[in-house]
Amino acid sequence: MTAQSSPGSRIAGQALVAREGGRFDLEQVLTAPFGPSTIAIRTTWSGVSIGTEFAVLSGKLDWGDFPIVTGYMGVGRVTDVGADVTGFDVGDRVYYRRNAELLLEQSGQPLNCAAGVHASVAVLDPTGDHGADIVPDGVSDDLASMFVVPAVGLKGTDMAGVHVGASVVVLGVGMVGLAVVAACAARGARVTAVDLRAEPLEVARRLGAHTVLDATQVDVDAEVRRLTDGAGADFVFESTGHGSSVDLGIRLCRQLGCFVWQGNYGDGPVSFEFLAAHSRRLRMVFPCDDGYRPFRRAVLDSMAQGRLRWDETITDRLHASEAPKFFERVLADGAGRTLGATIRWSDEPA
Repeated sequence: MTAQSSPGSRIAGQALVAREGGRFDLEQVLTAPFGPSTIAIRTTWSGVSIGTEFAVLSGKLDWGDFPIVTGYMGVGRVTDVGADVTGFDVGDRVYYRRNAELLLEQSGQPLNCAAGVHASVAVLDPTGDHGADIVPDGVSDDLASMFVVPAVGLKGTDMAGVHVGASVVVLGVGMVGLAVVAACAARGARVTAVDLRAEPLEVARRLGAHTVLDATQVDVDAEVRRLTDGAGADFVFESTGHGSSVDLGIRLCRQLGCFVWQGNYGDGPVSFEFLAAHSRRLRMVFPCDDGYRPFRRAVLDSMAQGRLRWDETITDRLHASEAPKFFERVLADGAGRTLGATIRWSDEPA
């Protein structure tokens, strides 16, 4: 393949643009200027982070003004390589975390790229923590486009120091909680998954959870005590992102256990019962982000080798034309039965 763009040119494409009031549209956009230190990408698939993106779109997290283009994990083909870039060739299959800039094509209005990956094109500097890298053979584009979420769970598991034989409770098995389940099970821990919904609990079981607890049907505190011979869990991952679950998670920890703040609780303070944590002499861990390149590569290698069955988490595969209605529905009514969702931007085979 040969390069298509000249230095300084902007590349035209489409993006999923969110506006105030919960309106989403596919709109014609232009990328940042292609330059000597950048690569240009034609997106095949982008992954949706139901938790973080909709926290931004609903105002729970403040990532800047509307109009905004969310999405921070994508896969595509390199169409152009800047003169100063090494390690990439035209035609390479890459995964990436951001779009450097997007403008509305007709008006030139800048869009808030947070991080702007829900678009059919991207131009970015491939270096740094949020650049690009080559997709390993053996993992499909749609599956690879979800790479950030399992890396988040792996990073939290690594920071906490989960070990073989440890008792682990994961409160909330949305996408991040499922990533924690998979990572802890792969380390040889005995994992108990807790949620209010039957469907993600079944996915948690398939990803390695030894026990699943439907919190609408059982006393979670009593069940965890029974499973741990009254001691409590070595590690509790609070993965719901809801402050109302924090005190339960602390109570489930054993003496000298570890409580992991795996959820994102948004702006503002979060409170908890100090004496419950104090009397247990807990260690607390605060993971953030996905651990960058080593963790992304680790989860993609695990997908490619069939050790991480992350396809179990993808419930919705959308064409880009379906994305506006999907986003409007989730923003208005919640995720419902949706766990993971991916958006197809190119008709090229994945």
